[in-house]
Amino acid sequence: MKVSIAPAMALAASMITGCSEQQEAAVSLAAMSEEEHLACAAKISAFDRLLGEGKVAAMPDGTGDRLVAMMTHLNSYAIPQNIREPDAFAALNALREQFLAEQKPDAIRADAMECIGVAVEALG
Repeated sequence: MKVSIAPAMALAASMITGCSEQQEAAVSLAAMSEEEHLACAAKISAFDRLLGEGKVAAMPDGTGDRLVAMMTHLNSYAIPQNIREPDAFAALNALREQFLAEQKPDAIRADAMECIGVAVEALG
């Protein structure tokens, strides 16, 4: 199981700097590399596929957040590199298929939930 210390670090940073959790999340989102954003978009897309197939449990709430988070991460990958939409989706689709082939559904769900959380917190 992959454990992220990002939430604790964001809280500690906000206590030290006086920034809100939303401001810290925005910094966290902006600090991600383009490839990390693509991976997050692909994980969310893979999670969505697994949900449709009934292979993973649904999110406790915020179902609509999946699309918003996926597009936030995909745009954060594509726009800085001037990648056209069809090419961005081709990259996302290829990576999604790789994740689905190589990783267990519960691991994809856990990673996707973390990616969704980062985007939702940043967009506040």
